[in-house]
Amino acid sequence: MSRDAEERASGAQRSVSRCIVETLVILAIVVGLDVLLVYALYPYGSTSEVVWSEYFSSASQNIDAVVIGSSTAQRGIDPNVLDDTLGTSTLTLATPAQPLEDSYLAVREVISGHRVSRVILGLDYETMSLDAWDKANVTYVQTKAAYESLPKAIGDYLGLLSSSEYSSSSKFLEVLSPWMLAHEKGGVQGIENNVRMRLDGTTPIQAAKVREPSWTYVGKGYGNYDYLLDTSKARVSMSTTSHPIEDFTDENMDTLQKIADVCRENGAQLVVVVTTRPAFNVLCYGDAYPKQMTRVRDLVQAAGGVFLDANLLKRSYYAPTATDFADGEHLNATGAKSFSATLANYLERFDAGEDVSELSYSYEDWSDYLASIDYISAVTLDGSVEDGVATLVATPYMGTNVQVEYKFCLCDSDGNATDVLRDWSSDTTVSCPVPADGGLSARVDARQVGSDVDFESYGVWDNS
Repeated sequence: MSRDAEERASGAQRSVSRCIVETLVILAIVVGLDVLLVYALYPYGSTSEVVWSEYFSSASQNIDAVVIGSSTAQRGIDPNVLDDTLGTSTLTLATPAQPLEDSYLAVREVISGHRVSRVILGLDYETMSLDAWDKANVTYVQTKAAYESLPKAIGDYLGLLSSSEYSSSSKFLEVLSPWMLAHEKGGVQGIENNVRMRLDGTTPIQAAKVREPSWTYVGKGYGNYDYLLDTSKARVSMSTTSHPIEDFTDENMDTLQKIADVCRENGAQLVVVVTTRPAFNVLCYGDAYPKQMTRVRDLVQAAGGVFLDANLLKRSYYAPTATDFADGEHLNATGAKSFSATLANYLERFDAGEDVSELSYSYEDWSDYLASIDYISAVTLDGSVEDGVATLVATPYMGTNVQVEYKFCLCDSDGNATDVLRDWSSDTTVSCPVPADGGLSARVDARQVGSDVDFESYGVWDNS
């Protein structure tokens, strides 16, 4: 080889080496910047951070049961109450909007790390009918990865990146940069507070309390609120107002099967609980509710698991009231304590070999469940305006044997009745002129025929 050729070859090698070094330097800068952005912008003290920090701080302790699922499980099942009755050691890894893929991730973790003997999956209609929410999905995995070894963290990230939802679109950037999905919104002051809490030793639980002053932490990953459901605004509280009534997706059913399989293969009892909600938020689904939930029940039971739809429990056994709920989907702290005690009793009786099937109605006897609702769960008031006249329509949510009568009134901004539009009757519709300013607030009172109470439930409508 000539000298010129040798110099060209040597230069090419140096050029390739330089490109590699430059690429690695740029990559290191990008990764470092991303780490700094996560540290500064990613909110410290999320629910995911609370549950995973509690889990990894319990690495040397016995955990024989875990609660997983979305916010209805997170705020509906208190592991402390379960343990008081069952003598178990339970932790919750449930988080808001947790997709089933993340529940599966949690199950694999607790089975491999603690060989748990019971997995309680709390779910609702939306768990099975909606696609995963990116923010909830990525933040759950990111938070878990932050507490574990590098090899396990890489495995979790690769698992998320390899899914069809992220590998085939620009969404993979969300996995690499979770601060793009969840970030501080309080401006410079919010970022400063976020960094300060990370630096000064503030625990995730303490940080969560700062972010949510109305949230009370109880223990074992579980905390809740004391909010109270306002049934006069039941339409807003209905899940079907925010989400269409869809069939359960094949992807969610497949993931539920994976959860059932991994539990069975590792000797862990799977308990699937359809979490309790106000009756009106079950009735609003119509026949789709028993039709779709039957699919879940059959899958769980075929895999050897325990299935309980808490909404079908007989009122002689468990009878929640409106004061047990924070909204249309979630129990408040008082309601969760009561429901968890009922769930613990149910599991205790099941474990003792008792036939618990008589404690609830079945989807095959759906008419019996409907007949059992001997009260008005809620009444909604909807309105439309045409040519200066408002047409108001009341819709009651109650059992099949309940007869309802209605009184329509104008009302003030607080929902207090003023002028009566029509006194008690069985007519669900009334019309009235709209004031010149276009604003109208109305109310409908509902009670059972033959009752002498002022009202059993009421709904409001306002077009101002």
